[in-house]
Amino acid sequence: MGHQLLIALLLFCCPSTLLSQDTTKTNSLSTTKIWLASQVLPGSGQVINKQYWKIPIFYAGMGSLGYMGYRANKEYRKIYDEYHQPYYSPEEKYRFEEKWTRYKMQRNICYIGASAFYIASVADALMVQTKDTHSPFTAMMFSALVPGMGQIYNQKPWKLPFVYGGLASIYYIIDFNQRGYKRFGDALKQWPNDEFGGTRPEKDLIVLRNGYRRNRDLAIIGISAFYLLNIIDAYVDAHFFSWDMSDDLAYNIEPLIQSNMAINPDAGITLGLRLNFNF
Repeated sequence: MGHQLLIALLLFCCPSTLLSQDTTKTNSLSTTKIWLASQVLPGSGQVINKQYWKIPIFYAGMGSLGYMGYRANKEYRKIYDEYHQPYYSPEEKYRFEEKWTRYKMQRNICYIGASAFYIASVADALMVQTKDTHSPFTAMMFSALVPGMGQIYNQKPWKLPFVYGGLASIYYIIDFNQRGYKRFGDALKQWPNDEFGGTRPEKDLIVLRNGYRRNRDLAIIGISAFYLLNIIDAYVDAHFFSWDMSDDLAYNIEPLIQSNMAINPDAGITLGLRLNFNF
């Protein structure tokens, strides 16, 4: 729900800017209506676009994968609880760990698949609505739903490595500092029977824990800013999508040879440069 809250905040803060950039005001309002309806109830955008045959496909995908994820999560919780029973040997616990890890991965894959069908329903509704125009609003929504999707919509796929490279790098920093924060936080709770055997003073453990926590929080702010920058980039870039950047808009410098001998036989030849602007 984080991306939805962010987009709602953008709409609240600058609705006149975001909703007036499509080809016509009517089209922009219709696009906004479709996006909001698709967010609240998947398939609503297809109803507005009168493409009813797509609704069963999206619901079948979301429903089946969501149910499979629910079943896998149920099995995962069951095996995970059994795993922590005290009467199993380490060898038996190892087999339990393999099982619940497998069900956990299956659950996550199913939930990701169901989310992909949900995102696809929203993206499809927006694409159909704006098929005759290149909409900055649609580009912004795509990048808000899935970072980089707005850049693909703007036909700038070369930006994807920068988007995902930046997100992955900052996420690694978050994960690294979170692990450090948890490690020294646990050591502080267990001191002097911690992993360091009490060799590190409590004061040092507090400084290290707080340092990792500060770095983690700064990285979280950084990844949020990078995510927002990805949305802004797609929105701004969409405005320049239809600009004619051909050579006809350029300027060039040409040599100039000019003579007025037809008017004045005593006139000489003038050499110079001519600057041409083409519109």
